Amino acid sequence: MRYQQSDVEVVYRRGDWRSWSDVERWLERGMSRDQQADNELSEAESRQLLDDVRQLARRGDDLPPDPAGAYRALRAVHSR
Repeated sequence: MRYQQSDVEVVYRRGDWRSWSDVERWLERGMSRDQQADNELSEAESRQLLDDVRQLARRGDDLPPDPAGAYRALRAVHSR
């Protein structure tokens, strides 16, 4: 995993997300422009985040209301 909780906090500061799919679309738009989703995220962090967010969106998991909960959910993707 190439990103940290602080990177997930960046994502939460950038929008009022309702679902993992909302986050997925935002990451995709950013990466289609600049190869990174946000100026505070590296290209590697952006790609890994997008991959993990896609998995959670496909599964239909609920988006936690806080970055710490989202980071735990994203980390769980790697423990399976």
